[in-house]
Amino acid sequence: MTDKILLLSRPCRCLALLLPVLLLLAGCGTTKTYTPIMAAGPAKPAGYPIPVYPVAMPLPRPCEVIGRLAINDMELTISGGSLTGVTRTLLDTAHEKGADAVQLLIVEKPDFSSAHYRLQANLLRYATAWETEDLSLNEFLAYLQQHRQTLDPIEGIWDDGSPERIGIIKDTSKPGRDFIAFTLNPVMASWHYGYKKMDIAHLNRSGVYSLKYYRDDFSSVNTGLLLDHNHTLTFNLPAGDNEYKVSFGKIDAPLPAK
Repeated sequence: MTDKILLLSRPCRCLALLLPVLLLLAGCGTTKTYTPIMAAGPAKPAGYPIPVYPVAMPLPRPCEVIGRLAINDMELTISGGSLTGVTRTLLDTAHEKGADAVQLLIVEKPDFSSAHYRLQANLLRYATAWETEDLSLNEFLAYLQQHRQTLDPIEGIWDDGSPERIGIIKDTSKPGRDFIAFTLNPVMASWHYGYKKMDIAHLNRSGVYSLKYYRDDFSSVNTGLLLDHNHTLTFNLPAGDNEYKVSFGKIDAPLPAK
């Protein structure tokens, strides 16, 4: 994966992430100024997905600002720049400083005094750990085998046709939650085994649950979940003014390795 703003592994995971890219234009007539606020962390590898948030969008995770990047005109600039150039500058700096995310603060359009877009952005580091299910894969498989007669129908391993799979297990450690869905084989570098993907709670109707779903950039959406014949999970996620349907099928859990 080449350096670029987070590409979503499923359609329209977070349309807000795409908006800043369409706004940024700069080029060889610009200058970059980075002001550190905290010590930089280890550089992120090339291709590591770094989301970019507009200032009006609430950050999905608690963050600390490690530095501020400003891209401005050089004196006497008279020619326009390129989308590719400013995106590379923004994300190259974020990768170099070990940032987890970028928050745009100011985006100024070209006008009579400047031929370029100018911007200021905070480079962010996640300030807290993401909730993680601490069962190993073998422990989870053993749990499914040992409790197979008493499992809730929603517990098990689920597949939506992508390379990733999720496990769902009973977990009432958070108020209003009955189950947690967690990643089993994440393909994105920013996600790890055990990371929470969904908070799920029983409703009063059989086969119907409330769902808090976490997108690839850790932002969340609340929706309803339907368990059909104990074998298919379906729910809708917003995509702009519309919605799209997500379906997971239940798969047989392999026996744990001895």
